[in-house]
Amino acid sequence: MDDDSPDYSQYTIAELEDVLVWIDQEKWPERYLEAKAMLAKKIKERAAKTNSEGDQVLPPPPKPKWSEQLLITRILSGSLMVMAFSVIPTLFYKFMVAKSWTANTMGVIWVLAFILAITWYLCLKKDTKFMRYLEATWRGQLAIVTMPFLYLMFSWMFIDKSLPLALHMVLAKQEVRYEMDYEKGSRRKYCSQRLEIIETDELEYGELCTTESNRNSLPESGKITVVGTRSQFGMLIDGFILPR
Repeated sequence: MDDDSPDYSQYTIAELEDVLVWIDQEKWPERYLEAKAMLAKKIKERAAKTNSEGDQVLPPPPKPKWSEQLLITRILSGSLMVMAFSVIPTLFYKFMVAKSWTANTMGVIWVLAFILAITWYLCLKKDTKFMRYLEATWRGQLAIVTMPFLYLMFSWMFIDKSLPLALHMVLAKQEVRYEMDYEKGSRRKYCSQRLEIIETDELEYGELCTTESNRNSLPESGKITVVGTRSQFGMLIDGFILPR
């Protein structure tokens, strides 16, 4: 150890965690190992002290502020928020995605989910403060394991639902009328009088909401004329015409 080496025994646990994040390991390998060993020692001493004081449970560390998080952590949090919020419009717009789109997206979904999962575990390795915050509670420990599956779910919803709807909105489209098969669907919170539109050779499954009187006037299944706008990415349903 050189004379200018910091006295890590005087550092707090939080300060040692910062040292391990920002220290240049190639330039100061001995200091890095010393700080890492001291952090493990202080954590062990804290646990022993807690047990000696009657097995008191320390409160979990506070969640790191946005400004305290590493860039990789903020990027992951931002990407999850973008994908989550992008799903909301699909609940209110009745959109049938074109099968020509969904037929070519499975590989993209898996690649995106894989990249996000790898980045997630890299984030946990680099951002020690965030990792300690997650490890302190069972919810955080569950998030460590399940987050990749959450990224897979949101990747699928973003690629196969949100993205084609957004592209449909901004690109050229034409008004169409199609006679389609339907079935009465179960009630949902955002659509109590629901009709399920059966998928066609060109379009995926869809649904639309109607009034209780219109729904009651229809048989359990049959055909209706669906009105909407069509593009290469799918069909946005504007309404329907009851059979005579």
